[in-house]
Amino acid sequence: APLMLAGLAGMVNATADRVILKYLLPEGLADAQIGIYGACYKLAVLITLFIQAFRMGAEPFFFSHAKEKNSRETFARIMNLFVAVCMVAFLVVMLFLDLFKWFIPNPAYHEGLRVVPILMLANVFLGIYYNQSVWYKLTDRTHVGGTISLIGASITIVLLFALIPRMGYMGAAWTTLICYASMAAISYLWGQRHYPIPYNVGRVLSYMAGAVFLWWVAEQLPVAGALNYTLRSVLLGVYLWVAWRLERGVLRATAG
Repeated sequence: APLMLAGLAGMVNATADRVILKYLLPEGLADAQIGIYGACYKLAVLITLFIQAFRMGAEPFFFSHAKEKNSRETFARIMNLFVAVCMVAFLVVMLFLDLFKWFIPNPAYHEGLRVVPILMLANVFLGIYYNQSVWYKLTDRTHVGGTISLIGASITIVLLFALIPRMGYMGAAWTTLICYASMAAISYLWGQRHYPIPYNVGRVLSYMAGAVFLWWVAEQLPVAGALNYTLRSVLLGVYLWVAWRLERGVLRATAG
């Protein structure tokens, strides 16, 4: 029952933005904003698909390894790897957004591409929250999942009503990011009291900040054409190399 409640609250977090956009903006403007926001939201699907695949494989792994001696250290290393992969997906889309944008066939919707990095980061935080959810499932505190999801839904509703009238679909995007980041932070702090896992918070945040910084650097490059794509590929390669050097032990253990 608590997990079902969490699922219902999660539906509010995932869909309330488009519903409330329709009722808080003038009729003609609302339809246009919903179309732009919905089209650009789809570009975050790369991270969403990875998160869903991860959940299907990770939860059985967590339960089967929970009683092993170093299980909590293993869970922490998996978090590092998970965030690194998510941020690689972030960089792939953001470094080559001028190519990915053509998955949106209507050029009139391209003005909304500025929500893409916000929504992709929001989904990374959602993935972090899902990754952390192992603690309340292993300790039979599933009510915690429902409570955190309800807190997230409350944050979503309050911020949507506060930001959409002022910022339109940008308010909806920022609401999504703040909601999922808050849920991840609450789950982490709560979990450390009942089932402490030595997550390397510094490394996780460094992966996220590093990817965002490389994307910012790419946006400042005064080049175009083939040279632009080459330099962006180099930046992506640098990030992959650093992540590989830091996480290769986890990858080898997983493959083994």
